[in-house]
Amino acid sequence: MPDIDIDFCITRREEMIAYSRRQYGTDCVCQIVTFGRMLARNAVHSVARTMGMSPAESKRIAGMIPSEPNIKLQTALEKEPDLKRAVAEEPEVARLWEMALRLEGTISSFSTHAAGVVICDHPLTDHIGLFKAAGSDTVVTQVEMKGVGDIGLLKMDILGLRTLTMIDMAVKLVKKNHKIDLDISRLDISDEKTYALLRSGATLGIFQLESAGMRDLAKRIGLESLEEISALLALYRPGPMKLIDSYVENKRAADKIVYDPPVLKELLQETYGIPIYQEQVMQMTQSCGGFSLGKADLVRRAMSKKDVNLLNEQEAEFIAGCEKNGYNKSLARDLWSRIETFSGYGFNKSHSVAYALVAFQTAYLKAHYPVEFMCALLTTESGDPKKTAIYVAECHTMGIAVLPPDINKSDVSFSAEGKAIRFGLGAIKNLGEAPCTAIARNRDENGPYKDIYDFCDRLIDASVNARVIDSLNKAGAFLDTGWNRHQIAAVMEQALQIAQSRLRERESGQTSLFDLAEEDSGFTVYPEQPDLEEWRMEEVLTYEKEMLGLYVSMHPLHNQEGLVRRFSTLDLNDLAEKKDGEEVFLCGIITEAKKIYTKKGDAMAFLVVESLQGPCEVTVFSRTYEEKKDLLVEDTIVACHLKVNFRDDKPTLIAENIVLLEEAEKHFATALHVRLSRAKQEVSTLHKVARILGRNSGASDVYLHCELADGGEIIVHATDACRVTLSPELEMEVEEETGLNTVFTSLGMGLPSHTLPRVIEADVPRWRRRKDPNE
Repeated sequence: MPDIDIDFCITRREEMIAYSRRQYGTDCVCQIVTFGRMLARNAVHSVARTMGMSPAESKRIAGMIPSEPNIKLQTALEKEPDLKRAVAEEPEVARLWEMALRLEGTISSFSTHAAGVVICDHPLTDHIGLFKAAGSDTVVTQVEMKGVGDIGLLKMDILGLRTLTMIDMAVKLVKKNHKIDLDISRLDISDEKTYALLRSGATLGIFQLESAGMRDLAKRIGLESLEEISALLALYRPGPMKLIDSYVENKRAADKIVYDPPVLKELLQETYGIPIYQEQVMQMTQSCGGFSLGKADLVRRAMSKKDVNLLNEQEAEFIAGCEKNGYNKSLARDLWSRIETFSGYGFNKSHSVAYALVAFQTAYLKAHYPVEFMCALLTTESGDPKKTAIYVAECHTMGIAVLPPDINKSDVSFSAEGKAIRFGLGAIKNLGEAPCTAIARNRDENGPYKDIYDFCDRLIDASVNARVIDSLNKAGAFLDTGWNRHQIAAVMEQALQIAQSRLRERESGQTSLFDLAEEDSGFTVYPEQPDLEEWRMEEVLTYEKEMLGLYVSMHPLHNQEGLVRRFSTLDLNDLAEKKDGEEVFLCGIITEAKKIYTKKGDAMAFLVVESLQGPCEVTVFSRTYEEKKDLLVEDTIVACHLKVNFRDDKPTLIAENIVLLEEAEKHFATALHVRLSRAKQEVSTLHKVARILGRNSGASDVYLHCELADGGEIIVHATDACRVTLSPELEMEVEEETGLNTVFTSLGMGLPSHTLPRVIEADVPRWRRRKDPNE
């Protein structure tokens, strides 16, 4: 049976499943079960718990299992000598191991598959067992996805795609703000502004093109068409990645591509001579081997299912067909060899083009309607604090202001406000949907809130309590009324008491002095605004971070942003794509510092470091902790030299060195940069600078930033003879010739260097490379 995948707006997925039940009958449609199985560590922990072992002992045994994805107990035993010794010498561990081996791979839990739905033309119980879990109304199959297909039932993946929801939201915002009915399905797919954005690499938020690798490849390919976006999506996978260089080279020299036999030109010209799609291979078997459509589809099926035997069965017929069509046997075998190679990574073109179209739509929106696009993106990702922080940082990069929540301007979710984006009330901690909706509805119906007293009086019966008001205040949501946070905090309890008193009087039918006073415009109904100054900025930012998950008014690092950017190389959005052992640098403020002790009694720490992009966790092992413990306190702004470490396929950051931000230049700088204005690019000045560099020879590279007539610059990497030893004295001496603030230092990462890079010991297992046994 065919395997059908369909993507829907994530908020309407359940609506589609309900439609299927109505259309085909509730007894003919159900969802598919998925089983959780007992993996190696799970099995050890479960048996240890049953045997009454202590958590520490259970952790000790499980900790000996190497951190490899899907590792088996038997493999772990063969790889780890300490584990092998424990099983051989400790009877209790041996007994645990024997039972864990029997448990490994057994079903430990079940849930509903995220996408799978079975549809039949008569009751499913004629073919398969169904069940409904206790406390659930969802009927699911008793066998997993593969079993459903083996029985011969039609299974469909009805997927909820958040990007489609975001696109729909952005289109509605365009309509609201620009009065434009944008038909997202009829965009000009040759729009140059969209491709310019893609080629720039500014693809954060663009469907499928967000990662560092995708951004780099979009620039390398120089995307110019939907076909090239589709090819990029098909190529950027583990198998075909090796073809990327050939694809880029062939695009640049399309006239030099050799198509052998020539008939392949018509089939492969679109992808610059590289077979990328399964459909292209189907056409190759038809054009060269004389296969029918049905036979060609058999080859496609063998490729998609990785069925080597089925593919090999077609070889003799293909070669015979090639010979019949006038190709010699040698060429026929060569063609089949290419098909076999391709079978390992062939991608479905219809899938790739569909995703390319969605990628183009999101890029179009970002290029033409950046505020509406980022607003919709932030709304759909508002449940993920880390992504929200990254996208807020992207807004700042794009020149879009992100404004704090406001009781008189915010909607429940993010909203576009001119050329800025306003935080939604729903983003504030401790505010549920009910009070947010009530605040926005009352304001829209009865006008802006005048002050805290007016706010409480109008909403006292709408789930608005002291906790809600305190959270709103800490997030800065009352500032538009002319009251600062300190003033609101001082009268909050009083305002609630007055509002509650008035509510009781209204409910009892009484008329209060407040009601009478409202008829006299010269009478002050509420107590006066207290004369109190705003909280200290440090306190404001702390509460803002607590309530919103990030800094909005300003970032503690903004005053040193230039230094931070020069000594930070880690893009949090790309952390998962880093290599194990790769060195990165990060500048930020320590917001959490948790000290713990190892089994040996040595102190170490887990930090949360807030960068300009958001928070990330850093592990500081004992050796580094002992050297740097005085710095590892909250609110310290630091520069960190880190190594990426993968455990269970998840990236973590290990501290190699931590210094105060103001000392980053002294400890981490490896490159000197000199800005040369057009007036300073004369030969005499260059000779003077060269002599200064020569007197300070060392290991650091030098880069000259030469100003161009149009205001841009070209960077020249100075020769090996110009390498220097960095010092404040050197910088001052160079600036005497080139001008004030024309010299700065950096990490030099990503720039060409005369120093050969250090090779990472990629072939040595991570747990063997650790210097500290506690790691």
